[in-house]
Amino acid sequence: MHQKIATKNLKTGMFVADLDRPWIDTPFLLQGFLLEDNEQLQQLRQHCEWVMIDPQRSIGSEYEKPAKKAAFAPRDPSSEPRVIINRSQTPAKPVVLESTKAASTAWARPVAARNTAPVTPGESRNSSPARSSGKLAPPAASRNARSTNSANETPKRGLRSLWGDLREGVSSMFGRKETDEQNFDNVPESVEAPDVYLRPAFIPETVQLTIYEDTATVESEITAAAESFKRTNDLLNNIAEDIRGGEGLKLENIESVIVDMVDSMIRNPDALMWVARMREQDLNIYSHGISVAVNLVAFGRHLGYPKEQLTQLGTLGLLLDVGKIKIPRELLEKIQRLTADEFEQIKEHVDLGLDILRETPNLHPDVLEGIAQHHERMNGSGYPNNLIGNKISTFGRMSAIADTYAAVTKPRPYAEVISPHQALQMLSSWSGSQFQADMVEQFIQSIGVFPVGSMVELSTGEVAVVVTHSKYKRLRPVVLVLTEADKTIRTNPSTRDLLYDTSDTPVYIKRGLPSKSYGLDPRDYYAA
Repeated sequence: MHQKIATKNLKTGMFVADLDRPWIDTPFLLQGFLLEDNEQLQQLRQHCEWVMIDPQRSIGSEYEKPAKKAAFAPRDPSSEPRVIINRSQTPAKPVVLESTKAASTAWARPVAARNTAPVTPGESRNSSPARSSGKLAPPAASRNARSTNSANETPKRGLRSLWGDLREGVSSMFGRKETDEQNFDNVPESVEAPDVYLRPAFIPETVQLTIYEDTATVESEITAAAESFKRTNDLLNNIAEDIRGGEGLKLENIESVIVDMVDSMIRNPDALMWVARMREQDLNIYSHGISVAVNLVAFGRHLGYPKEQLTQLGTLGLLLDVGKIKIPRELLEKIQRLTADEFEQIKEHVDLGLDILRETPNLHPDVLEGIAQHHERMNGSGYPNNLIGNKISTFGRMSAIADTYAAVTKPRPYAEVISPHQALQMLSSWSGSQFQADMVEQFIQSIGVFPVGSMVELSTGEVAVVVTHSKYKRLRPVVLVLTEADKTIRTNPSTRDLLYDTSDTPVYIKRGLPSKSYGLDPRDYYAA
């Protein structure tokens, strides 16, 4: 059980398991560390008001458990129970609930023959199958009825918050540990469509909101999304080379790839979010902006921003860390705790980026302002200007959330991978102090409690990965089922639409799983 403790009361020997703010705002690693010296204590007291410590991983006499005294009673053989083993009995086989879709309805096939023996959480396989060169195979035609008929079966929510009625439920969901069993099927969801669309209070009144409907399925959009992702990644690599060579940014090239990205996400945001999730481990330290751009465009689309401003949000996300090109690479890739001077040098990337971007003509002022403020925090603890509350622009507050989410879910060589669901738990815990609370709520709605690419365990015991969301019930997405109930890997994974599950016992998501749980990697089932 973790204990919350004020930093003024910290002592060496304590194991710090979590902070009161995102790790990217401090010189420390996210997953925890042992306090070993006074320098660490002073740094923590400088950056945090309180932390969570793990007594079981702390060292010192006060954390040593007292030895248990053994109590012996006289042995009375006559009083001991007799155990009779019937060796003719065999263990019951696990019950496997068949997919509500045909077995041939598969989004993807395994890329190589697999070891189908059950595995345990976190176990790695000895041989990793080669990535598939194929695209996601479209499911059977019956799946297309989802996008065409759902409007007749479920009232449209439009721009209204899909979870506007669920604030207490969302708080309870994100107040639990990742490993807790959570029956998300019991979370109440409003089924009545509102008479009017509710406009989030933080959106400026000057913004003319747009209602977006998916005009393409994920299957039909995935190729365009993959091409857009590749073009964007290539552009960022070219930008890094140009800046190192003393050349300026070419805004027309940036706008071209961002427009493609926005167009794809307007048609269906889940396709590009799936590609980004599957390819994130292939990105280098300068490609972080792609993930932020995808998050921001999805966020803006959910809120109803018009296309012009979605393009601005995409540009903001793509360029917000451009200043890191001027930071020594060995410092950006350092895996040990940063010194105070090194952390101050890292923080300079904001001003260095602005120096580069101010020389770029026709860059929208809102984009520049958002980049300048993406490390500001609502309580004034951010940088570079310690802005408080509404002194931070709308784009600045939005980019802070999207950037932090992308940062904590990014694979890092020095830390365990954080699942998307766990990252949203963290954002929820930081809302109100670091980030605007209702904005965090809207961001979670925009990408779902279990974002595309998340691994989950179903109520049947099967392990699945989320591939696309229902617009009307975010907790009932389409999933790709990877294992049987006993965690034996399926030879032919198949999709299951939890929204239209008509079985006697509807299947629901029981809990989120960390990436690569049970030795599984969703990338094995798709590669763009």
